Amino acid sequence: MIRPIRYPVFFLLILISLVTVIITSCEALRKDPEFIGAWEFSEKITSDEIVYNTTRTITLTKNSWEETYMIQRENSTTISAIIGTGGDLSYSHSKLVFVLKELGTCTLDENEICTGNVEWHGQGSDYWSDNEQFFEKKVEGLYESLTSSMRLIRDLNNDGDTLDTGEDVTFEMI
Repeated sequence: MIRPIRYPVFFLLILISLVTVIITSCEALRKDPEFIGAWEFSEKITSDEIVYNTTRTITLTKNSWEETYMIQRENSTTISAIIGTGGDLSYSHSKLVFVLKELGTCTLDENEICTGNVEWHGQGSDYWSDNEQFFEKKVEGLYESLTSSMRLIRDLNNDGDTLDTGEDVTFEMI
């Protein structure tokens, strides 16, 4: 003969507690997205027979991004320019959505030479108003991350393709 359970409420409470602990543990084990971190891409470009070394650095968190593009004439220690962009970031499995909130430019020294530091300007600033038309406010991208590299594909100029220079880039983790 099977004995009836005398304390069904007690067992129900234990079951609910066990399920809660398991769910909480699973959430804690969830890894951060693979794209989080600082990444860099360097290349040489030529303009009017002058060679420039360029370095693109992008830092990604779960909900924000900051990217700088540094241009330096080859065989020179002087930085020619820095272009910075940053803002909010959202993501799904392999897609990133960049929403522009800040623009950056090189901080100049007393001789008006680029120091290598970035001065950030948000919406409403004169710098933002003068330059925002040159940047897309929202850009979607696809990413593929490996151990120490990440391929990021974005249509930065909203022309319907990702064939332009700088739109399909493989960054290295720094």
